[in-house]
Amino acid sequence: MIRIGLDIGGGTGTFAARMRVHNITIVTTTMNFDGPFNSFIASRGLVPVHLTVGHRLPFSDSTLDLVHSMHVLSNWIPGPVLEFLFYDVYRVLRPGGLLWLDRFFCVKTQMNETYAPMVYKVGFNRLRWYEGRKMDRGERMNEWYLSAVLQKPIN
Repeated sequence: MIRIGLDIGGGTGTFAARMRVHNITIVTTTMNFDGPFNSFIASRGLVPVHLTVGHRLPFSDSTLDLVHSMHVLSNWIPGPVLEFLFYDVYRVLRPGGLLWLDRFFCVKTQMNETYAPMVYKVGFNRLRWYEGRKMDRGERMNEWYLSAVLQKPIN
């Protein structure tokens, strides 16, 4: 059962608003680059938190049921920082908790050589793993999306 979660880079809080309809509380992080995102999220009756990807997540161990990220966690984040973030997400998820990577993008070679091994190293199990071409910058860029649901093991 999902009761509480975190949306990393949640923009204006739309994911949190949709989850609230199902009685699920989602804390939404923003990087708020001189934008009013935190204020707007709060005006919707949602919970905003200002964080960067280099911050440690402000939650106790094993407290969240779900961590979601759409477009934010991708290959623009240096590998060691992303690995730190994955370990921190693992820390705050309860056993059986889910990490939902929605449209994580990278170059195809990075998918198999860097990111898939990183997910296994941290300890997540794959529940869903879908790779598809990202075509908005052209085929020659060889960019790919990953949409995945990963689970922290129960034991």
